[in-house]
Order: sequence, then C-alpha cells, then structure tokens
Amino acid sequence: MEFSASGRPQPENPASGGGPTLAQVVGVVGRDVVQVVHAPCGTDVVVGGVGVFDSGESLQERGRVLIAVGVDTSDPAAAEVLRAADRAGAAALVVRRGAEGVAPLLGEVADGVSTALLARAPWVDWGELIGLLRAALAAGGARVPEPGVDVGLGDLPALASALAALVGGAITIEDPESNVLAYSPTADTADPLRRLTILGRRVPRWRVEELAESGFLAALWAGDVVHRAADGRFPERLAVAVRAGEEVLGSLWAAADGEPLPEGARDALRQAAAIAVPHLLHHRLRSRSAEGRRRHAVRALFEDPSPDVGAAGAALGVDPGQPCAVLAGVVVGAVAPEVRERALRAAALRVAAHGGSAFAYRVEEGASGLRPGSRSSSAGGAGQDGDRIDVLLADPRPDAAQRLARDLAAVLRGAGVKPLVAVGPVVGGLKDAVDSRAGADEVLRVLCERGEPEVAGADDVRFALDALRVSDAVAAQVPSVGDAVAALLAHDERHGTDLPRTVAAHLAFFGDAGATARYLGIHANTLRYRLRRARELGGFDLNDPDVRLVVELGLRRAGLIPLP
Repeated sequence: MEFSASGRPQPENPASGGGPTLAQVVGVVGRDVVQVVHAPCGTDVVVGGVGVFDSGESLQERGRVLIAVGVDTSDPAAAEVLRAADRAGAAALVVRRGAEGVAPLLGEVADGVSTALLARAPWVDWGELIGLLRAALAAGGARVPEPGVDVGLGDLPALASALAALVGGAITIEDPESNVLAYSPTADTADPLRRLTILGRRVPRWRVEELAESGFLAALWAGDVVHRAADGRFPERLAVAVRAGEEVLGSLWAAADGEPLPEGARDALRQAAAIAVPHLLHHRLRSRSAEGRRRHAVRALFEDPSPDVGAAGAALGVDPGQPCAVLAGVVVGAVAPEVRERALRAAALRVAAHGGSAFAYRVEEGASGLRPGSRSSSAGGAGQDGDRIDVLLADPRPDAAQRLARDLAAVLRGAGVKPLVAVGPVVGGLKDAVDSRAGADEVLRVLCERGEPEVAGADDVRFALDALRVSDAVAAQVPSVGDAVAALLAHDERHGTDLPRTVAAHLAFFGDAGATARYLGIHANTLRYRLRRARELGGFDLNDPDVRLVVELGLRRAGLIPLP
C-alpha cells in the first residue's frame, strides 16, 4: 500500500493491476458528463468500484469512485466531504457542478489530498451517472479483454464483426424492440431476410409477429441460446438474449452465411452474449444520457433562475447566441388519455425529425403547463401536464417557427385530436428563450379562450393579446375585477346555473337579448331571469358602463370572454 505525504492511504497505481484507471473510466463515461476538477495524484490510479458517500458509515472505500449526492462544487460543505473520502482512500469523489464554480476552500482542500475531485454536469441524473460508471468498470475501461475480441467499448459495428469471427456466422445485434443496432459484413449469399432487416434497420413486422406466434421470442427472452432450423426460405439461425442481471439489453442473432454454422456455435454465441453486455449497457446508458442532457438543458433554459446557457448550448449542439423561438402546443377538448398521449408522442417525433435544431419538452406529471413560480409563468398559464408540449427551436431561417407550428398542428390533427399551437417571438439567443416561452404562453391563453385560430403568433392575435394583457394588468391593481364575478363563479360551481356564461354572452352581444338567447339556446324570459339572478348575486348593475367594463374584465380573466 502506498501513502500520500499526509499519511493517508493513496489510491493504487496501474502497476498494482486489477482494473481500469480513472482516466479510462472518465473517457468511457464522457468528459461532457464528468469533468476532472482536481487530480493531484493524476488520473492513472486504478478504480475498483463505485459507491455512494454516506457520512454516517465507517467509510472503507479504498480505490472506489464515491458519489456525493446533494453536494456541489460551490457548496462549502463539499470540502469536508472530500476530506472524508480521502481518509477512506477513495480514488475519486464526484459532486455536482455548481453554477458559481468551485468554492475557494474546496479548491484548497482538493490540492492537498490524494482523492481526485470530479464534477457531474447538471443535466445528468445521478442514476444515469452511476450506471455509466459501472458500465465502464464492467468493460475494464476502454477495452473488453476477451480472447479474439478487443474492440472499443460501445463500438457496436466492430463488436459485430469480432463476434462473427468468434461464432462463425453473420451477426446482427438488436435492441429489445427488434431494431438493428449493428451487423457484421455479410457475404453475397446472405439470405433475403437478413438483407431486408439490415436495409430497414429493424426486423420486418411480419417476421416479428411470426416469431412471437411460434413462441420463439418467448423462449429467446426466457432462456438460453435458441435455435431456428433452416426452412425453404431462410438458413438456420441461433439467437441469444443479452442480459445485465434481470434487465434484457438486446439480443444477438447468428445466421448461416454461405455455409452451415459450425459445431461449437452455440457455446460461442453464449460467450458472445457475455462479451456484449458492457457494450450494450454502455450504448443504452449513453443514449439515455444524451437524451437526458438535452432534456435537462431545455428544462434549465425554461425554468432555472440563472441557467448556464453555455452548458445548455453544448448539450443541445446549438450556438448559445443563435436566434431561437419557443412553440407551445396543446390538445383541447375531451379525448381518451391514450389517444392524447399517442398524439403528443407523434408531435415529439416530428420535432425530433426537424434536423437537430428543435427540441421537444414535456412538463413532468403533476406539474402545471407552466410551473408556478417559474420564470416564464404568467397568470392563468395555458395547458396542463399531459396536454401540452413545448418546443425550443434554434433555427435562423425566416418563418421556420411558423412552418414547424403548422406541421405540429397537422400531426396532432392527423392523430385525431384538436390542436392549438402558439408561436413565441424570435429572441436573440438561448438566454432569452424563457421570454419567448412566456410570449408563447400568452398567445396560447388567447387561443384556448377563443378556440381559434389553430396556429398563431402574437401578430396574428394582436388585439386579443392586448386585451388579455390589459385585463391582467388591471386585475393586479383593481381587486373589484375579481370580486365582480367571484360570486357568480362560486354559485355556478355549486349549482351549475350557467350564470357567468350568460352574463358573458350578454356583454359579447352588446345587450341584444334576442341574439344572446339564440346563442345560449334559451327563451328570452329565461335570459331575463338569469340576468336578474346574476345582478342579485354579484351586486352589480349592467346598465352602468363602468360596471360593465369591470365585469367584462373579470369574465375575461376567468376565460369566458370572448365566446367561441
């Protein structure tokens, strides 16, 4: 065992053997995910595992990477956490990257200990990071040392070729949904099904249904190597599931390629499945991590008080100073939850197909369309969770936002729902995306109140938007605006009398009793009774122009004027 100058146990060096180095692990995980802040002993120390820091335990963590959940680099308490990790001989400590950088005390401590200090990017979840670290360790760093198989972790095409040589057949690597992740080069004699699968990047649907009905897929996911004999159409195949514990990561398929599979192909494919585990785990976690980084970056731009626009731009692959706009779409009207979800998922796919400059965002379950207290929330935020999709568009082309908004509306409409899509103003960069979202939210409120048009920006509903802003501003200063209709709204909630809507229609039709009654589908006498009852409950006289103005503003705030 080696010790640092302070007398504390020092992490092992490569000469000790036994695992990947810290540099290899960080390289596999990605420096966009984990950054080395301080490493006084260098990054060639051997890493023996991953653990979670717990100050209540005795801490026997020599050689491990410790995760300090809830601690960031700007937190003064991080210094003592790093000292404790060093006393335990940890190879590294990972904390969250703080918006204010590294606290001075933490920097001083980091220079005087043996444990390296790493910082996790803010858009990566702790669970994702732990999975990535474990995948890197399972792979022995950047390489998988197996007889005849020496490829970079996550290089699936190279892995498929190496496994084909090991097994003696053409290899296809698939995910659990039968999508092709990689394949080995094939001979000219390859069967039509293999060529069709490779060209389509997935197993044809009819073939999946055939395998499911025959029980082949059930046997594949449940057990060991499964054999499918050659028939008149296709040559023989072997398949095996690739598992990490109880989790199915995908499958390997070996097909006879010009000649029968060799006698030892079953055992070789079983060995190949073990070799493929860290590669498929790495692929899955990296895919999820990349998606998570983009999701967290957009969320930060929309909701964090002081987002790191540089980091967000890096995660999105967007110049932070590039003009951008925000679109907000909702599904309106009664619709089955599964239909609504399918429609919004189709809209998200349309956004993903825009070409890397558009990013869809769905608010988490249980939150409103715009979270109360968020920087972009405004009174009466339109859209609720599950009904709304927001889109950040960083596209400098003229009218790009309007075109994408129309496309989203068409996709939603084609999925059988009624859409409304609002377009926020184009702003000068990612730092102002929140302002574009606030503008889209205002337009969306207008669309939700009016029910039309299907797609609009601020210029398309300018007067209605101005009226909305006036009612918001007046309501903030004049309590009587809310008081004027509060009694009507409360009474209607209890008794379902439709009094607020009746008063709204009366004002919208400028007191024309005949037009109002026809619109509401009631008799003129019923209309007069309702107006009299409203006057009694609300304590106002609609013959007074000042009262009419205040009541109308209150009804607008309640979303009852204008009427559809």
